Amino acid sequence: MPTILLSLPVFLIIGAGWGFARFKVSNAVWVHILNQFAYYVALPALIIVSFWGLQFSDAATLSVLGWSVLIMTVYMALVLLVLSLTRFSLKTKGALFLIVTTGNTVYMGFPLVSAFLGKSALAHGSLVAVVYLILPLLVSIGVVKAWAHHHRSWGAHFVDFVKNPLFVSSVLGVVMSFVARSGIAWVWIHSSLSLLAATASPVALFALGSFLYKRFLRRDVLLVSVASVIKVMALPVLLVVLGALSLGQSGALLVLLATMPVAVTTFVIAEKFSLNETLVGNALLVSTVLSFFVIPFVAQLL
Repeated sequence: MPTILLSLPVFLIIGAGWGFARFKVSNAVWVHILNQFAYYVALPALIIVSFWGLQFSDAATLSVLGWSVLIMTVYMALVLLVLSLTRFSLKTKGALFLIVTTGNTVYMGFPLVSAFLGKSALAHGSLVAVVYLILPLLVSIGVVKAWAHHHRSWGAHFVDFVKNPLFVSSVLGVVMSFVARSGIAWVWIHSSLSLLAATASPVALFALGSFLYKRFLRRDVLLVSVASVIKVMALPVLLVVLGALSLGQSGALLVLLATMPVAVTTFVIAEKFSLNETLVGNALLVSTVLSFFVIPFVAQLL
């Protein structure tokens, strides 16, 4: 019950967004504007502030970075292997890869890390969250291009990735961790970014709730359910098998963030590449509801 209560505010904000959409207070314009603000302003500010205080030459930071990259690479390779053996259509395979690899580690991950492990864990948590989100998105470009026969050039995809605000803010955060010094100007910059960062989680969660309203359609229910269970449970189990829990708090971060539901960005990608949008939208909703029960359970075990 204590762990459920810790996560409850996160889901209450999502529920509030859903309720505002249900009673027609908010609409698609709201969701678009809130998402734009969260994606291009608040979340990048949060990443910069979180990375600002990290020592990237520190052994603990390098260990967290190395583990998160390694586990995500192994996991994606396993997913690709399994999907290549199935008889789904190419567009459905592309959608399934997005669903089971790309988690909502930023929108939901940041507030849950703070709730369960404390604000002191947010710096390393943001590092893991960004790796868990950016790496699958990067690989997804190649997967979708190969499986869905999208004819856009690799160069255009690379430019899109480099311009991604989460990638840009990650680079800026790393730079600031090396060049920032004491002084009133640095204090002003840090304080301003911190104020923007404080809005990231509530704005993103509210927008997510509004986005989820009326997304569920009664199609591919079994496939959606199986994919959602895999998303929130397969990677945490793989981490435990590989011994991540022996890393202490770093291992707890890796496992907790691995339980996040499907990322909102997957629906954007599915729409952009004409994948199975219904499958992705339904998995987004089902995995988010499922995570309400799985995340507190995993947090209690940790």
